Amino acid sequence: MTHEFNTVEDILENFHLSFRFDRFIDYQAVRHLETADWFKEEIYFSLSNRGEDDKEFFASEFIIVPFLKETWKRHPRLNLFSHVQIKADDLVLVPDYLVSSKSRTGYKIVKKPLLLTVEAKNEKFEEGWRKALLQSVVCQKINNTNRIPILSIVSTGDVWQFGKLEETSFIRHPLSASVQDTEGLLGILDVLFSECERNASADGQTDERKETPQ
Repeated sequence: MTHEFNTVEDILENFHLSFRFDRFIDYQAVRHLETADWFKEEIYFSLSNRGEDDKEFFASEFIIVPFLKETWKRHPRLNLFSHVQIKADDLVLVPDYLVSSKSRTGYKIVKKPLLLTVEAKNEKFEEGWRKALLQSVVCQKINNTNRIPILSIVSTGDVWQFGKLEETSFIRHPLSASVQDTEGLLGILDVLFSECERNASADGQTDERKETPQ
């Protein structure tokens, strides 16, 4: 079925969604997060040692992952998954990286998907957003509600773009962020993870009420 969705427009029409650009992150209000010198040095080292033969996954593993992992450390109520399969109806997809709420038991499973990341290979952002939107739809179906926003990131490693599927609206932030502003980018990611954590916490409270013995 996924082969039918060749463009973002195809997905919007099929799932009866609307699209708009909106500054849902206030970049000016984002608090820059200080980070250790070793982290900056690792990112600089990776940026300085890219080549043509390994560019397919290099940015994902050596640039995108360190930022996601560094942000994840600040949000213990969330889990970060790498290339985990998600499915709903006859759609089976594999986001590059997925953030989910944690299970009440502590066992690591995809409980409620909240944010996904797609690498824009060869700087093909529109193809990245096509994948991100379709994956967001599947996440919404897994959650069995459209009231939980599904946040999304499409990145080359150097350039980071942000979006979210909120109810029946697919929203993209019109401004990109740059890896050159390391602390600013970490601040933006912290804002997104914080929103995920709030949604996870609210959802967890609902689950606890259902599961608490009488």
